[in-house]
Amino acid sequence: MKKLPSVAQVRVSLKDGLTILDLKAGNTTKLAELRQIIKNNGFVSKEATVVAAGNPAADQRAFVVSETNERLDGLAAPPERTGNDWRFVVRGPLKP
Repeated sequence: MKKLPSVAQVRVSLKDGLTILDLKAGNTTKLAELRQIIKNNGFVSKEATVVAAGNPAADQRAFVVSETNERLDGLAAPPERTGNDWRFVVRGPLKP
């Protein structure tokens, strides 16, 4: 993760099973790409707490990220405004 040009900082808590990524402003990395990297390294991607610029869908169950136009479906709750950005939780991928 540290090798990605869009990543500013990585913090890992093995005790809590968390990886915290701080991405650089204006990055174009998609959540789907991050989940794939996590999977390729033998880990399971679960829910993700996201702070991003963009727009929530009318039904508040999805969010479209400004820089990438990535549509994030499966929000755990409606997005909350934090300054100029939005904060929300995206559920983990469904198991096949």
